[in-house]
Amino acid sequence: MRCSPDVPWQALAIQEVTRQYWAGTWQESDWSRGSPWRLVAPDGRPADSGDVIEADRPNRLVIFWRDELHEELRQEGHSEVSYVIEDDRHVGKADGPPVLQ
Repeated sequence: MRCSPDVPWQALAIQEVTRQYWAGTWQESDWSRGSPWRLVAPDGRPADSGDVIEADRPNRLVIFWRDELHEELRQEGHSEVSYVIEDDRHVGKADGPPVLQ
């Protein structure tokens, strides 16, 4: 998408924007290193929870998280996901497949 890197960051970090792209869910955090993070389902239940490992606005966001809705997935433990947002000639790109821990 043609935009500044701050636009994909907003899609990850700003609740009103996140709800548009993440099926009505939103994320809660103050987005500083070591802060708690959670993904909230549309009905208000915590869907996922974890911690912010790294937050370098608008370039990189790393979260250590686990599923809170499904017991079998919760028992699998935490995973780490990294979002890397690059400014490639004014094209904001976000890349970051999850890496299971």
